[in-house]
Amino acid sequence: MIVQSPDVSGFVRDFKQFTTKEIKKNLKKTEPKAVELFENNGKFELWKKTNMPELIESEKFFLQKLNYIHMNPVKREYVREAKDWLWSSAMDYESDEKGMLPVSIGPG
Repeated sequence: MIVQSPDVSGFVRDFKQFTTKEIKKNLKKTEPKAVELFENNGKFELWKKTNMPELIESEKFFLQKLNYIHMNPVKREYVREAKDWLWSSAMDYESDEKGMLPVSIGPG
């Protein structure tokens, strides 16, 4: 995820808390046995502790991270092309079409 926020650490913290709660709730409802896959000493852990924000200070670094994000579903063979992943911003970058999530391309 690439974000811009006055408080990136706070945003990431809140994002992780929210997604952990919602994914756990969904798993309990749809795949209860899968909850065990994320348990560590009785605690549900979805995110790695090392998953922390990195400051983007160059276009090269930005493009490296963007490409990594876009190519993950392709590497996992979920789709053939990055733009075909429903929740990817690749479509916004590779065509005139818009993806499922709003994307702001460029400064600000």
